[in-house]
Amino acid sequence: MEPFVEPLDALRLDVEALLHAYALVSDRVAPVVAARGGDRLRAISLTHRPGAADPFADGNASQFDAAGGKAYREADFSCFHESFRDTYFWTVYEQLPFAVGRMRLMVLPPLTVYGMHRDGTRRAHIAITTNPDCRLVSRVGVTAHVPVDGRVYVVDTLTDHTAFNAGTTERIHLVMSMSDTEAGEPDAGGAVSR
Repeated sequence: MEPFVEPLDALRLDVEALLHAYALVSDRVAPVVAARGGDRLRAISLTHRPGAADPFADGNASQFDAAGGKAYREADFSCFHESFRDTYFWTVYEQLPFAVGRMRLMVLPPLTVYGMHRDGTRRAHIAITTNPDCRLVSRVGVTAHVPVDGRVYVVDTLTDHTAFNAGTTERIHLVMSMSDTEAGEPDAGGAVSR
């Protein structure tokens, strides 16, 4: 059984550079509310699909449609936004030891919990800001806190899980879909094979 959350020890990032990069990006574009049901998540897409109408928000919608079918593949998000190539996030993108799909800055407001869900890939998280009351939780009750320590944490989001921020400050994570861990491909009817 894979661990729910596991650090990638091979890569250490500069925490101050991550904070500075977030400040630069959020000065250029404000996080927008993601189209994810009733969740209050706000995000900025750093990667997008070729020809995206709104590259800043392209990766913010759920990968699954209302019927549970897959709307797109993570590998489709093959473009790193030109406006952010002068930030440390471009350096991070180039150093990652896995194939990246959606790469997003995800802001979880205080006193917020996501609905229980399952993603189409494993996800890598890098904490930019957090508080001790932010947790990732699997359906079976395994919990983890991702600290601000410059490490990349791989989360088994192919299993049912949620996240919450029970604190009074925002949690900001750089979240990357690991496109080489895609669970299923859309078929002609939009259904997902698992």
